[in-house]
Parts: sequence; C-alpha cells; structure tokens
Amino acid sequence: MKKFILIVCILVISLASVGQKTADFVLQTASGNIVVTKFKTYYFASFDLAKPETLTLISEKPLNSVEISPKSYGIAFQKEGNQIRFRIEKPGYIMIRINETEKVFLFAEKPEEIPEAIVNLVEKYSVDNTGKTTETSKIQRAINEISGTGKTLYFPRGTYQSGQLQIKSNSNIYLARGAVLKTDTSSIEPFRSTDEVSNKRFISMYNVENVKLFGYGAIDGNGRILRTKYGDDARMRLLMAIKSKNIRIEGLQFKDPGSWNTQVLLCEDVTIRNVKLLNDIELSNTDGFDPDATKRMLIENCFAYCGDDNVAIKTTANSGLVGNVDQITVRNCVFLTKKSSLKVGTETRGQEMKNILFENNDVIESDRGIALYVSDGASLSNIIYRNNRFERNHPDQQKKAIHVVVSKRNEDSKLGEIKDLLVQDCMFETAWPKKSLVKYEGNKVGIRMIIDNLVIASIRAISPEEANIETDQAQIIFKDGK
Repeated sequence: MKKFILIVCILVISLASVGQKTADFVLQTASGNIVVTKFKTYYFASFDLAKPETLTLISEKPLNSVEISPKSYGIAFQKEGNQIRFRIEKPGYIMIRINETEKVFLFAEKPEEIPEAIVNLVEKYSVDNTGKTTETSKIQRAINEISGTGKTLYFPRGTYQSGQLQIKSNSNIYLARGAVLKTDTSSIEPFRSTDEVSNKRFISMYNVENVKLFGYGAIDGNGRILRTKYGDDARMRLLMAIKSKNIRIEGLQFKDPGSWNTQVLLCEDVTIRNVKLLNDIELSNTDGFDPDATKRMLIENCFAYCGDDNVAIKTTANSGLVGNVDQITVRNCVFLTKKSSLKVGTETRGQEMKNILFENNDVIESDRGIALYVSDGASLSNIIYRNNRFERNHPDQQKKAIHVVVSKRNEDSKLGEIKDLLVQDCMFETAWPKKSLVKYEGNKVGIRMIIDNLVIASIRAISPEEANIETDQAQIIFKDGK
C-alpha cells in the first residue's frame, strides 16, 4: 500500500511539473498530461496516438478567440472558460491559434517502435547524455563502427552535445523520443566543411548510400546562439546530404538551424517522411527543405514552420556541382512560413527542372502560396500543383497568392522558360492583399499555364480577372473545373 501511494505521489508530482513546463498551456488526455514546450515564439507538444483521443488544452490566458488548423481536417472544438476540448482521430499535425497571437502545434504520432538489433550509444560507448560534455569523437566512432553491420545505433533519451558528425554508408541511426542531439556552441570551427562543398553543417552525408536516420528524437542546431555569437559565419546547414543515394529520414524533429534546415544536393532516391522542422522564424534565411539538383525525392507527411521558404526546389550550382532536377514530390504536408511556401527557384542554374509535384498540402500561412522563380536560364516542364489548400496570408513583402516570374539574374544570363505549369483543384481560403503575378520578362510568350478549378474565397475563378492574376507574356488557360 505504501509503495502504491509513493507511485501515485510521484505521478502527481511528475504531472504537476509537466504542467509547469511553460506556465502558459497544459495539454490533458485521459491518461494524464502531455508536455507542452515553448520554442522561440511558439509552443509544441509531441505524443503517441494509438487510437482516437479527446484532448483538453488549458490556457493561463483568457481565450478570446480559438482557431484549429488545418481547416481541411474538420476538427471541431468546445470552448469553456480558459479550456478547449477537441478530438483527434488519427496521427497528424495540427495548430491551435489562440487570441490570434499564440500558436500551439500538436504532433500526434504513431506509437513509437524501437528497432531490433540495436547498439546502445550510452551503454557501449559511455557517451554522456546529460548535455554537459561534448562527445563528438565518441559519437563519430560509434557511427563509423555501426556502418555495414546491419545493426542500428540507438540514442536513448537524453541530451547529446557534439560537433559535426559524418554519416557513413549502410548506416541505421535511431534517436528515441526524448533524445536530443545538439550542436556544441563553444566554437564554429568543428562545423566547417571537410569536402569540396564549402557550406558548414552539423549532420553531413557526403558521397554515401543506404542510410536511414529515424526516430522521434530531435536534432537541434542552436542556430540563434551560434548566429548571435559568430554572425554570418554561423549560417550552417542543420543537415546536408551531397552526392548521396538511397537516403531515408523519418520521424525526427530538426530544430533551430543557423540557416537552411535541410539541403539535399546532387542526390538521388531520397525520402523524408514524418519529419518536423521547427525553425526560429525571426532568424533570416531559415529555409525548410531545399532539394538541390536532385532526382527522385519524396517529402511526405512532414511539418515545417520557417522564417524563409518551406520548400525551395532549386539548382544552386553550389561549389560547382551542377545538375538537373527530376521527379520531386511534396505531398500531405502541413506548412507555415513568413515567405514562400511551395516554391521552385530562385536558383535555376541547371538545364532543366521537370516532373515536380506539390500535392495535398495544407499551407496555414505564407506570404506567397505558389511561387516559381526562374532566374538562371533553366527550362521547367511538368510542374504540377494539385489539391493544395492555403489558409492565410502572412503579410510580408509580396502578399501574393501566386507569384511566377521568369527573368534574368544578370544582363548576360540566359532567359529560361516554363513550358507547362498546372494548378489544379487548389483553394485559397481568402483573397490575398495583392494581385498574383505571372510574368515572363522576354519578348515572347515564355510561360504556359493551365488553371483547373482554382477556388478563392469560396468562388471558383474562371478567368485571370476573377483569379486576381496580372499576366505579362504568359498564356493562362482556365478549364471549367468540372
């Protein structure tokens, strides 16, 4: 009996401490409280969802207004005093907007499954998981030794501090829920490049294949601290994959990059699934996903909140590595950004970019929803935006629902073209402040676009005027949407 009382007391203390985690929000379920963490200017909670669950969010502040997104999920709620009650039917990502200013993100995940045949990083390599010691050499040794064995390097719950880590071919690396791999902020030197691509980075994949990086843990770049201490020298990638093949990244959180979050350069056969990007939205150039001169890449069931582009498919010619883009798919994602959300460009230094699909994505807010910028001469073909939903305009500089421009970066640049662009079954919940623009800066028609069932503020647009689109040297055909 005494043992039972002790366990109950410990549980109550644990739940109370969880409730005090932010002092702003508490999330309750039938089985207890879920930790709500404040990150930068917003909040999030991550938890397993094995079956439909009714949740209650308790706010320390009065609830003057509440909104749950994505709207397409159709989640109803009841508000009583400073509490809201709602039901989640299946895993996914939702945002609760409180009083227009507070954002709470809930990441409902499939129950965590620990892989078999693991090698425990702490037990075998005596790696400190309190975050007090920089353990680069020990962690790198573990990565080196696990590659090719068929086993999985396992990071149990805890905090791991490290410099740059180089992932090897034929590696499986798993970060358990509650495991945080974060950058050492004492120096920027450990993150400098060791190959021909000059970018600094935390997690590096260079010329590797058959890699799986997965779990419900987090990779934390400490971008704000590094940028404050070292300025522009700390503009590094949180993860950078270069000239690599057969890469899978699943389940993880990638937090607080010093610049672009995830860049995939000149790679093939890459899958990023169920990944959550949590950027400092007040930090400049914090892109989300940047597929760069890459072929056969899938970004699926992901979440990203960015200070810059959510997705920017491009060809940068970074460090002289030039290639074409082919077969990039972004689908079933939830995005927010201060800038462009579903974007191709602006760097378009390859010869062609083709077979790009944005499908069934919910963009809760962005400055530009659909954006294509061809500035470096590439030819774009078979670019499709299908069944994407855009809720709010974030009032940045452009304030355009659709922004498509083909131009020359420099006077001697080649002028590219967009051969065929399809916008099909897309919906903007409201009309955005400024006219959309589709413009070719040449003396001929250089953009060919089909719009099939575009709905703006509940009205199906059947002409450029009704869609509030200004055109210049562009051919836009509106289908009847039936």
